[in-house]
Amino acid sequence: SVAWGPVDFYVEAEYVRDNHESTDSYAYAWSELGFRPVEWLRVGVAGQRTRAYGNDVEFQRGPFAQLTWGPVTIGGYWFNPGSNEQVFVGMIGATF
Repeated sequence: SVAWGPVDFYVEAEYVRDNHESTDSYAYAWSELGFRPVEWLRVGVAGQRTRAYGNDVEFQRGPFAQLTWGPVTIGGYWFNPGSNEQVFVGMIGATF
């Protein structure tokens, strides 16, 4: 992740390789571009990209919002807004 003032960019990626069945291998990436107007609120856009072996790339994107109270963060991601394949992802995180 990289941050500059109230703006940040985050990405995580993984490649899973199945040694026995190559069709079970896949690559995955999650990216976020966020803005924190106040300490307790982070908003932005997120995208996730998946490519299963031998299949087309699947890319989903949409807005997100996160609220932080002390050590607890609650957030929601809305992928593919307005399409027939909308997905909502909720998250809860804690620091300790």
